[in-house]
Formats: sequence, C-alpha cells, structure tokens
Amino acid sequence: MNFTKPFINEAWDRLGFTEPMPVQAEAFPLLLDGKDVTIEAPTGTGKTLAYLLPAIEKIDASNDRIQVVIVAPTRELVMQIQTVAQRFTEKGDVRIASFIGGVELKRQIDRLKKKPHLIVGTPGRLVELIEKKKLKLHETHTIVLDEADQIIDSGLTESAERIIKHTAHEHQIALVSATLTDTLQAWAAPFLKESAHVKIERAVSSQVTYGYMLTTRRYKPELLRRLSHVDNVKALAFINNRSFLPPLKGELDKMKVNYRMLDSLKGKRERVETLREFRKGDYPLLITTGLAARGLDIEEVTHVVHFDLPESIDDFIHRSGRTARGNATGTVLSLVTDEDLTHLKSFARQLGVELKELEIYRGDVIEKRIEDKPPVVKRPANKRGPRR
Repeated sequence: MNFTKPFINEAWDRLGFTEPMPVQAEAFPLLLDGKDVTIEAPTGTGKTLAYLLPAIEKIDASNDRIQVVIVAPTRELVMQIQTVAQRFTEKGDVRIASFIGGVELKRQIDRLKKKPHLIVGTPGRLVELIEKKKLKLHETHTIVLDEADQIIDSGLTESAERIIKHTAHEHQIALVSATLTDTLQAWAAPFLKESAHVKIERAVSSQVTYGYMLTTRRYKPELLRRLSHVDNVKALAFINNRSFLPPLKGELDKMKVNYRMLDSLKGKRERVETLREFRKGDYPLLITTGLAARGLDIEEVTHVVHFDLPESIDDFIHRSGRTARGNATGTVLSLVTDEDLTHLKSFARQLGVELKELEIYRGDVIEKRIEDKPPVVKRPANKRGPRR
C-alpha cells in the first residue's frame, strides 16, 4: 500500500493483505481526496478498511483533538471496529478509544483524558457524553456512519444528527451500509455534499453451498444437536426473536448440547467472552438473534444455520454472509417446514443460487440421498378351492 503513514503500510503487509478488495480500491482515493462518500457493499467485502485506513491516514497526530468519529449501531460492532483500528495503529502514534452503553460512564470519561484522535461509539453513549460536555468534536473532520441502515431502522437518527452537528463546519462524511435504502438516502441527503457513490454488487460465491433440511418446528433442536457433533463444525445459528431463546435453551440443555447463546440483553463482558470462546473453537455452536448478523467478523464459520427463516432477503443475505469469508468454503443451512420452503425457494431465485436438500449422515452434512425403495412384490390372488 502507498499510504504516507509507514505504520499503515507495515500493518497491511504484516496482516497478510496483498491487493485492495474492490470496495477499497474505489473508496480509498475518494476518501483521501476529502469527498463525501456513500459505500454500499455486501457483508464481508472489506467495507471497514475501506473507510478506516483513509481516516487514519488523514489524522494529524500532533493535534490532541478528536479528528475522526465512527458511529456504529451496536456495542459488538463498535468493539470490532476498534480492534481493527488498533491492529493498524499499534506501531504508530494514533490513539484510539471506544464508547458504548452498558459500561460505567466515569470509566469512559477517563478514556477521553488520554486524548484519542479517533473514537468509535454507539449513538446513545456519544450523545450522552456530548450533553455532559465531556466529548468535544469541534475539530472532528471525518464522520463515518457504519451500518447506517441499521441506525435508521433502530430509531437512532436524532442521535446521529446531533453528533454530526457538533463536528467541525468543514467535515467529510462516509455513509456505509450493506443496502442503501430510499429511507436512508432521503435522511442523509441534507448532510452530504456532492457525494460519490461506491457500490459493489454481490457476487454469488461458488464457495458457498446453499441447502435446507425439511423438518418440523419440534425437531429443529435435534438437528442442532446432531450438527454440533459434525467433525470440525463451527456453526452460527440464527433465530428471529429473542423470546424463543429460553425454550430452545431448555431443549438443548436436556440433550446436553455443547453450545452458547449470544443474547442482546446479557452484559457486555459476558457477550465479549462468549464471542471470544466461539472464535477460539471452545464450543461448536453459537445461537443468536440478528445481533451478530451485521458487521461482526467471526472467522472460519463452517455453517450458518437459519433456525428460523428471516422475513426479508436482506436479512437472509446478512446472516448468510457470516460463512465462506476470504477463500474459505461454507454452508448456509435453512431448517424449514413445508410452509417455509416456498419462501426459501423465492430467496434462492432472487440470489440466483441452487438449493440442495441436505441431511446429516454418519457425522457429516451431505446432499440428501435418494433411497432406493424395494420393489413392491404383488402376491398372487388367494385362489381357494371349491368349498366342500
């Protein structure tokens, strides 16, 4: 890479990157040139580095003010962005800090005393710090709204607007999303100045097998149990509503399944530890709602399981994008009832992918076997002799 900060180029090489991904190749020059940019690209295409590296490049480390603010809708995504930023700045002089709800406010105010150059935070916590006059953004020249469509959907637009209005008069905005909806574009229009648009179309990967198992609602936990025993499996299963977690937990516990649940109502420390253990491979099955579908980068997920089929194709895409990252292969497995199958086939048609019926056989997930039925032997009619 040809950034002027040597530590960015060093980290790029050290972390094993070679050529920029398409979204990065398009976004880097636009953002380095100071343009407002909207980035629309599917999950797993390299969006985070597309905006993060130009933002770090433009930081003046001799200025102790906050120069870059990245807003993300969930605590988990904030922590992930911070981790990536730290990997690229650990040998440099740029300071990073994160600010999220669920953490003692005083501890986070103390972080501001270390004079970070780049901050990442959830909208609610950043606004809280602004209101307490602890967070000053008057020299912030770069604003990034990551997973901006989710910020809109979660009703966080007012907080996002307040953050933008507290930054420097001359600033640059990067709006990043897997899908750039009409609602999002209409909301963002007043804040953007002659913005450039980067759009990367989803390419159907030959590395992903899209499959389903036809089942009943009651039998789905048993299929998760069997999947957890597949060799080298690392499965991420999604349900649609967190109210379904307790009954599912009861079923899996009875079957002594080795799994964890990522619940949005659990404390931050517990959720971070759950993700850390899953990444390490301490257990083969992680069950969650849509919380982990956006932004979270979990390597080497072998199977994404739609325990419940999502209503929208966007959610199906976001969840499915957790597997087959980089050059890895993966399986997207939907557990469907007869009523769900039509809905799933509609998704497959829209994505242009082939659906395969799968089964778990002898400890592996395979394409469903066609069983040879034994020939029907017709018995000759029972001919009785004449009655005597």
